[in-house]
Amino acid sequence: MAMFKFFSFLLLAFSFFHYTTSGEDLMHECSHSGNYTTSDPYYTNLEELFSYLTNEAPTNGFTMASKGEGENRTHGLALCRGDLSPTDCKNCVVSASNDILTFCPNNKGGIVMHENCTVRYSSHDFFGETMNNVLLCMQSSKNVNVSDPIIAIQFSQRIQDFLSKVTEEAVLNPKMYASGKSEIDEFHTAYGLAQCSRDLSRLACKKCLTQSVAFVAKPDCGEGKEGVKVYSEICRVRYELKPFVNDKHIPLPPTSYDAISPQPQPVASSHCLDAAVVIVVIGLLSHLLSYNS
Repeated sequence: MAMFKFFSFLLLAFSFFHYTTSGEDLMHECSHSGNYTTSDPYYTNLEELFSYLTNEAPTNGFTMASKGEGENRTHGLALCRGDLSPTDCKNCVVSASNDILTFCPNNKGGIVMHENCTVRYSSHDFFGETMNNVLLCMQSSKNVNVSDPIIAIQFSQRIQDFLSKVTEEAVLNPKMYASGKSEIDEFHTAYGLAQCSRDLSRLACKKCLTQSVAFVAKPDCGEGKEGVKVYSEICRVRYELKPFVNDKHIPLPPTSYDAISPQPQPVASSHCLDAAVVIVVIGLLSHLLSYNS
Protein backbone atom coordinates (compact mmCIF):
# COMPACT_ATOMS: atom_id res chain seq x y z
CA MET A 1 0.00 0.00 0.00
CA ALA A 2 2.82 2.36 0.88
CA MET A 3 4.57 1.59 -2.43
CA PHE A 4 1.33 2.26 -4.31
CA LYS A 5 1.00 5.66 -2.62
CA PHE A 6 4.61 6.48 -3.51
CA PHE A 7 4.13 5.75 -7.20
CA SER A 8 0.83 7.61 -7.13
CA PHE A 9 2.73 10.64 -5.86
CA LEU A 10 5.28 10.33 -8.66
CA LEU A 11 2.54 10.11 -11.29
CA LEU A 12 0.89 13.19 -9.79
CA ALA A 13 4.24 15.03 -9.79
CA PHE A 14 4.89 14.22 -13.43
CA SER A 15 1.44 15.49 -14.36
CA PHE A 16 2.69 18.94 -13.29
CA PHE A 17 6.35 18.75 -14.31
CA HIS A 18 7.98 17.51 -17.49
CA TYR A 19 11.74 17.55 -17.21
CA THR A 20 14.25 15.93 -19.53
CA THR A 21 17.98 16.17 -20.04
CA SER A 22 20.04 15.78 -23.21
CA GLY A 23 23.22 17.39 -24.48
CA GLU A 24 23.49 21.02 -23.40
CA ASP A 25 19.89 20.96 -22.24
CA LEU A 26 20.02 20.35 -18.49
CA MET A 27 16.29 20.70 -18.04
CA HIS A 28 13.25 21.86 -19.90
CA GLU A 29 9.68 22.31 -18.76
CA CYS A 30 6.62 23.09 -20.86
CA SER A 31 3.68 24.78 -19.15
CA HIS A 32 0.05 23.80 -19.53
CA SER A 33 -1.26 27.35 -19.75
CA GLY A 34 -2.50 27.07 -23.32
CA ASN A 35 -1.39 26.91 -26.93
CA TYR A 36 -1.01 29.30 -29.84
CA THR A 37 -0.74 29.03 -33.62
CA THR A 38 1.70 30.79 -35.92
CA SER A 39 -1.16 33.02 -37.10
CA ASP A 40 -1.89 34.27 -33.56
CA PRO A 41 -0.63 37.65 -32.31
CA TYR A 42 0.94 35.72 -29.42
CA TYR A 43 3.38 34.10 -31.83
CA THR A 44 4.42 37.49 -33.22
CA ASN A 45 4.92 38.82 -29.71
CA LEU A 46 6.95 35.75 -28.77
CA GLU A 47 9.25 36.25 -31.75
CA GLU A 48 9.76 39.87 -30.73
CA LEU A 49 10.44 38.77 -27.16
CA PHE A 50 13.11 36.24 -28.14
CA SER A 51 14.75 38.78 -30.44
CA TYR A 52 14.87 41.29 -27.58
CA LEU A 53 16.29 38.74 -25.11
CA THR A 54 18.96 37.68 -27.58
CA ASN A 55 20.09 41.24 -28.23
CA GLU A 56 19.91 42.59 -24.67
CA ALA A 57 21.07 39.70 -22.46
CA PRO A 58 24.74 39.83 -23.59
CA THR A 59 25.08 43.44 -22.34
CA ASN A 60 25.18 42.46 -18.67
CA GLY A 61 24.18 38.81 -18.60
CA PHE A 62 20.50 39.27 -17.84
CA THR A 63 17.38 40.84 -19.23
CA MET A 64 13.61 40.50 -18.95
CA ALA A 65 10.76 41.96 -20.93
CA SER A 66 7.07 41.73 -21.82
CA LYS A 67 5.61 42.05 -25.31
CA GLY A 68 2.03 42.51 -26.52
CA GLU A 69 -1.22 43.29 -24.78
CA GLY A 70 -4.08 41.42 -23.11
CA GLU A 71 -4.34 37.67 -23.68
CA ASN A 72 -1.59 37.85 -26.29
CA ARG A 73 0.95 39.38 -23.91
CA THR A 74 4.06 37.26 -23.25
CA HIS A 75 6.72 37.66 -20.57
CA GLY A 76 10.26 36.35 -20.68
CA LEU A 77 13.78 36.51 -19.36
CA ALA A 78 17.27 35.32 -20.23
CA LEU A 79 20.00 34.75 -17.65
CA CYS A 80 23.59 33.87 -18.53
CA ARG A 81 26.15 32.39 -16.17
CA GLY A 82 28.02 35.23 -14.55
CA ASP A 83 31.45 34.41 -15.99
CA LEU A 84 30.40 34.31 -19.66
CA SER A 85 31.63 36.73 -22.29
CA PRO A 86 28.94 38.69 -24.19
CA THR A 87 29.54 36.49 -27.24
CA ASP A 88 29.16 33.24 -25.32
CA CYS A 89 26.09 34.62 -23.56
CA LYS A 90 24.43 35.51 -26.86
CA ASN A 91 25.25 32.13 -28.39
CA CYS A 92 23.73 30.34 -25.43
CA VAL A 93 20.54 32.45 -25.46
CA VAL A 94 20.11 31.85 -29.19
CA SER A 95 20.56 28.10 -28.70
CA ALA A 96 18.23 27.95 -25.70
CA SER A 97 15.56 30.02 -27.48
CA ASN A 98 15.62 27.63 -30.43
CA ASP A 99 15.48 24.64 -28.09
CA ILE A 100 12.50 25.95 -26.17
CA LEU A 101 10.49 26.30 -29.38
CA THR A 102 11.48 22.75 -30.33
CA PHE A 103 10.70 21.22 -26.95
CA CYS A 104 7.52 23.23 -26.34
CA PRO A 105 5.99 23.81 -29.80
CA ASN A 106 3.01 26.15 -29.81
CA ASN A 107 3.01 26.22 -26.01
CA LYS A 108 2.33 29.52 -24.25
CA GLY A 109 5.02 28.90 -21.65
CA GLY A 110 8.27 27.07 -21.15
CA ILE A 111 11.77 27.10 -19.74
CA VAL A 112 15.09 25.69 -20.94
CA MET A 113 18.17 25.51 -18.74
CA HIS A 114 21.57 25.06 -20.35
CA GLU A 115 24.87 24.87 -18.54
CA ASN A 116 25.57 28.48 -19.49
CA CYS A 117 22.15 30.12 -19.52
CA THR A 118 18.44 29.91 -18.79
CA VAL A 119 15.64 31.15 -21.05
CA ARG A 120 12.06 31.29 -19.86
CA TYR A 121 8.78 32.69 -21.18
CA SER A 122 5.10 32.56 -20.23
CA SER A 123 1.72 34.16 -20.85
CA HIS A 124 1.71 34.62 -17.08
CA ASP A 125 3.79 37.37 -15.44
CA PHE A 126 6.17 35.20 -13.40
CA PHE A 127 8.84 37.82 -12.63
CA GLY A 128 9.99 37.51 -9.03
CA GLU A 129 8.01 34.37 -8.32
CA THR A 130 9.56 31.46 -6.40
CA MET A 131 6.70 28.95 -6.29
CA ASN A 132 7.23 25.30 -7.32
CA ASN A 133 10.99 25.70 -7.44
CA VAL A 134 12.31 22.27 -8.37
CA LEU A 135 15.96 21.35 -7.80
CA LEU A 136 18.02 19.53 -10.40
CA CYS A 137 21.06 17.80 -8.90
CA MET A 138 23.97 16.51 -10.95
CA GLN A 139 26.82 14.82 -9.15
CA SER A 140 30.27 13.66 -10.12
CA SER A 141 30.47 9.90 -10.50
CA LYS A 142 33.66 9.97 -8.39
CA ASN A 143 33.82 10.17 -4.63
CA VAL A 144 36.35 12.25 -2.76
CA ASN A 145 39.34 10.00 -2.03
CA VAL A 146 38.90 9.96 1.75
CA SER A 147 38.65 6.62 3.56
CA ASP A 148 38.17 7.82 7.15
CA PRO A 149 34.44 8.46 7.83
CA ILE A 150 35.22 11.26 10.28
CA ILE A 151 37.46 13.02 7.76
CA ALA A 152 34.76 12.58 5.12
CA ILE A 153 32.23 14.32 7.37
CA GLN A 154 34.68 17.16 8.00
CA PHE A 155 35.29 17.50 4.27
CA SER A 156 31.58 17.71 3.56
CA GLN A 157 31.10 20.35 6.24
CA ARG A 158 33.92 22.48 4.86
CA ILE A 159 32.39 22.33 1.39
CA GLN A 160 29.13 23.51 2.94
CA ASP A 161 30.88 26.37 4.72
CA PHE A 162 32.67 27.37 1.52
CA LEU A 163 29.49 27.37 -0.57
CA SER A 164 27.67 29.32 2.13
CA LYS A 165 30.29 32.06 1.86
CA VAL A 166 30.00 32.10 -1.93
CA THR A 167 26.22 32.42 -1.69
CA GLU A 168 26.56 35.30 0.77
CA GLU A 169 28.73 37.11 -1.77
CA ALA A 170 26.21 36.41 -4.53
CA VAL A 171 23.28 37.81 -2.56
CA LEU A 172 25.16 41.06 -1.93
CA ASN A 173 26.42 41.40 -5.51
CA PRO A 174 24.20 43.57 -7.77
CA LYS A 175 24.51 40.86 -10.43
CA MET A 176 23.51 38.20 -7.87
CA TYR A 177 26.54 36.15 -8.87
CA ALA A 178 29.74 35.16 -7.11
CA SER A 179 32.52 32.64 -7.54
CA GLY A 180 35.50 31.74 -5.42
CA LYS A 181 37.94 29.10 -4.30
CA SER A 182 38.99 27.74 -0.93
CA GLU A 183 41.67 25.40 0.37
CA ILE A 184 39.55 22.65 1.88
CA ASP A 185 42.56 20.69 3.12
CA GLU A 186 46.16 19.86 2.21
CA PHE A 187 45.13 17.96 -0.91
CA HIS A 188 41.91 19.63 -2.09
CA THR A 189 41.01 23.07 -3.35
CA ALA A 190 37.32 23.71 -4.03
CA TYR A 191 36.06 26.06 -6.72
CA GLY A 192 32.47 27.22 -6.59
CA LEU A 193 29.83 29.58 -7.90
CA ALA A 194 26.39 30.74 -6.84
CA GLN A 195 23.91 32.73 -8.90
CA CYS A 196 20.30 33.90 -8.81
CA SER A 197 17.97 35.20 -11.47
CA ARG A 198 17.98 38.98 -11.10
CA ASP A 199 14.21 39.35 -11.09
CA LEU A 200 14.30 37.97 -7.53
CA SER A 201 14.45 39.94 -4.32
CA ARG A 202 17.62 39.49 -2.26
CA LEU A 203 15.57 37.59 0.33
CA ALA A 204 14.22 35.19 -2.30
CA CYS A 205 17.71 34.77 -3.74
CA LYS A 206 19.17 33.93 -0.35
CA LYS A 207 16.40 31.42 0.36
CA CYS A 208 16.91 29.61 -2.95
CA LEU A 209 20.69 29.46 -2.61
CA THR A 210 20.48 28.32 1.01
CA GLN A 211 18.16 25.47 0.00
CA SER A 212 20.49 24.53 -2.82
CA VAL A 213 23.59 24.45 -0.59
CA ALA A 214 21.74 22.27 1.91
CA PHE A 215 20.72 19.95 -0.92
CA VAL A 216 24.38 19.52 -1.93
CA ALA A 217 25.10 17.67 1.31
CA LYS A 218 22.27 15.16 1.00
CA PRO A 219 23.31 11.55 0.29
CA ASP A 220 20.96 11.49 -2.72
CA CYS A 221 22.71 14.50 -4.21
CA GLY A 222 26.34 15.31 -3.55
CA GLU A 223 27.58 14.01 -0.23
CA GLY A 224 31.24 13.05 -0.59
CA LYS A 225 31.41 13.80 -4.32
CA GLU A 226 34.24 15.52 -6.21
CA GLY A 227 31.77 17.88 -7.83
CA VAL A 228 28.09 18.80 -7.59
CA LYS A 229 25.71 21.09 -9.49
CA VAL A 230 22.35 22.05 -8.01
CA TYR A 231 20.32 24.09 -10.48
CA SER A 232 16.75 25.34 -10.45
CA GLU A 233 14.59 27.76 -12.41
CA ILE A 234 15.71 30.69 -10.27
CA CYS A 235 19.16 29.90 -8.85
CA ARG A 236 22.17 27.62 -9.16
CA VAL A 237 25.07 26.43 -6.99
CA ARG A 238 28.09 24.42 -8.09
CA TYR A 239 31.45 23.27 -6.80
CA GLU A 240 34.32 21.28 -8.29
CA LEU A 241 37.78 20.25 -7.14
CA LYS A 242 39.33 21.90 -10.20
CA PRO A 243 38.79 25.28 -11.90
CA PHE A 244 35.73 25.55 -14.14
CA VAL A 245 34.75 29.22 -14.33
CA ASN A 246 36.23 31.88 -16.59
CA ASP A 247 36.39 34.79 -14.16
CA LYS A 248 39.24 35.45 -11.78
CA HIS A 249 38.85 33.53 -8.55
CA ILE A 250 39.10 35.62 -5.42
CA PRO A 251 39.90 33.34 -2.48
CA LEU A 252 37.39 33.74 0.30
CA PRO A 253 38.59 34.36 3.88
CA PRO A 254 40.02 31.09 5.23
CA THR A 255 38.22 29.28 8.00
CA SER A 256 40.23 27.93 10.91
CA TYR A 257 40.20 24.13 10.74
CA ASP A 258 42.25 21.30 12.18
CA ALA A 259 44.43 19.66 9.55
CA ILE A 260 42.90 16.93 7.42
CA SER A 261 45.16 14.32 5.86
CA PRO A 262 43.20 12.34 3.28
CA GLN A 263 44.72 9.99 0.76
CA PRO A 264 46.39 11.69 -2.23
CA GLN A 265 43.87 12.71 -4.85
CA PRO A 266 44.08 10.94 -8.24
CA VAL A 267 44.34 12.99 -11.42
CA ALA A 268 40.87 13.86 -12.70
CA SER A 269 39.75 13.78 -16.30
CA SER A 270 37.27 16.13 -17.99
CA HIS A 271 33.57 16.08 -17.11
CA CYS A 272 30.86 14.58 -19.25
CA LEU A 273 27.23 13.70 -18.56
CA ASP A 274 26.18 10.06 -18.30
CA ALA A 275 22.87 8.97 -19.77
CA ALA A 276 21.44 7.53 -16.59
CA VAL A 277 18.87 9.55 -14.71
CA VAL A 278 17.72 8.70 -11.21
CA ILE A 279 14.61 10.34 -9.82
CA VAL A 280 14.50 11.14 -6.13
CA VAL A 281 11.94 12.83 -3.93
CA ILE A 282 13.21 14.77 -0.93
CA GLY A 283 10.62 17.37 -0.10
CA LEU A 284 10.92 18.60 -3.68
CA LEU A 285 10.75 16.53 -6.85
CA SER A 286 14.39 16.32 -7.98
CA HIS A 287 16.41 14.81 -10.78
CA LEU A 288 19.77 13.26 -10.05
CA LEU A 289 22.32 12.80 -12.81
CA SER A 290 25.89 11.56 -12.72
CA TYR A 291 28.82 13.03 -14.59
CA ASN A 292 32.36 11.73 -14.72
CA SER A 293 35.28 13.70 -13.39
